[in-house]
Amino acid sequence: MNRRDWMRAAALLAMAGSARAQEQWSFPAGSSPQLIDRMVRLAQLRDGDVVVDLGSFDGRIVLAAVRSHPKVRGWGVDIEEDLVRQANETARAEGLAARAQFFHRNAFDVDLREVSVINMWLFRSRTQLLRPKILAEARPGTRVIVNGALIDNRNMMGAWQPDVVDRGASGSAPPILFWIVPARVDGAWTWELAAGGAKHGYELLVHQQFQRFEGFVRAGVRRENLEEPSLRGDQIGFGFTLTLPGLGATRHQFRGRVDGDHVRGTAVLTPADSKPFEVAWQGQRGDAARWFRPTGTNIK
Repeated sequence: MNRRDWMRAAALLAMAGSARAQEQWSFPAGSSPQLIDRMVRLAQLRDGDVVVDLGSFDGRIVLAAVRSHPKVRGWGVDIEEDLVRQANETARAEGLAARAQFFHRNAFDVDLREVSVINMWLFRSRTQLLRPKILAEARPGTRVIVNGALIDNRNMMGAWQPDVVDRGASGSAPPILFWIVPARVDGAWTWELAAGGAKHGYELLVHQQFQRFEGFVRAGVRRENLEEPSLRGDQIGFGFTLTLPGLGATRHQFRGRVDGDHVRGTAVLTPADSKPFEVAWQGQRGDAARWFRPTGTNIK
């Protein structure tokens, strides 16, 4: 064990509440090859992925990722200069230096805009402090993977709850927590759909909390709540049933991709007495005032 190993092991053991907990959670199980393999598999790496490890230690996670896929690149940062040197030496020795680099740098100072997978094995307080940076910089769809082998792994990202908690095939292995960075969809959205020989205008108010959201849609003088809202990275979906002039009560089902202040996709409309049909859907973020304009009493 080097100095970093001893520091982490001592911290883990100090936090363990019993001999059994020490046996289950203590170092080196927290960064064993088996656990790192689970982290890499959970990332579902694909061509062109860029993997980063914030607090890269001796580079083992990034190196495992680039070994597993020939078209993946990665880099890591650590505040311990000797560990950075060791990681780069390992990359050179294995012929991986072109695809794996390590830097003596603070995790809060790096640029996350071009990465697609973010790995961390840090204590909860540091993980939470990195959350605002990840949500502000990382592109929607970026996968975030946190080694939960530290004793206090509850609410590792605070109110941002993981999309997946992996406990291995046995169901009792140290947890790995997995998030997908969501697109920002909060605010007011507007669009038009051509249906029944007419154009129908829609306004939507969205209230978002991380990967979950709720919404309130309006078409003309009618309003409805969104049903089955889903957001996975930049992929959004929702439905509702709303009465349209000339079509009656019409089921709407939307699927699309969010790109900044625009969304593009398709809508499937199913009038009460007709077959479903599909139309193109293009919306944009706008002014919430339209949703609040007067309704009146003629809503029959």
